[in-house]
Amino acid sequence: LVESHNINKSLLTLGNCISALADPKKRNGHIPFRDSTLTMLLKDSLGGTGKTLMIACISPSLRSVGE
Repeated sequence: LVESHNINKSLLTLGNCISALADPKKRNGHIPFRDSTLTMLLKDSLGGTGKTLMIACISPSLRSVGE
């Protein structure tokens, strides 16, 4: 029960952070990253300072054309 409470709190805080980042009025204000461990870990990714890498496995096989 305690763990489910912590998970719900983290997801709620993640939603609050995303809402604050999406709102141009709040973006320059306080973003509640410190309210949960999840948002603290995702701070760089959510705040726009992170880099994204995509790795793709591409096959020249005719069987894979549909993918």
